[in-house]
Amino acid sequence: MKNFSLLILVIVLIYSCNRADDSQDIIPTDSIIFGEIYGACVGDCRNLYLLTAQGVYGDANSNTIYGDWENTTFQNQSLAMDQFDLAKPLLQIPDILLSYEFEIGSQIISDFDYFINLRINGTSKTFVFDELKEAIPLEIKNYINNFIAINSQLKK
Repeated sequence: MKNFSLLILVIVLIYSCNRADDSQDIIPTDSIIFGEIYGACVGDCRNLYLLTAQGVYGDANSNTIYGDWENTTFQNQSLAMDQFDLAKPLLQIPDILLSYEFEIGSQIISDFDYFINLRINGTSKTFVFDELKEAIPLEIKNYINNFIAINSQLKK
């Protein structure tokens, strides 16, 4: 009987150690991770969103290695439909942005940076910046300005 009780206790402990995780570890092939990342901070140093054709998801506020923003985990439950409708235009990525080989902005302030990671058709591209550079193509400038406006509205 003692061995049986010990076996039951071990089984209960094993199952109780499985975490009920409400986050996505696998990011879809066609997706955009975007938002803000913060320098000189401790803990959750980001406010990111995952945008797919199915919805927009807030980050799970789990511990991510600082700077490994592309591997952030996200909530399984999407945000409200009005927030998805707000963010959906970001899925219309200008082709020039995926092939652009130069910096789109500058990192001049250590408080926060904008972050965009595009994963489209097997191509991945990441941009981190505070302010847009003046000498970038208009198509990219319009997309990034739209991203900044959408990001600000999602934070509210």
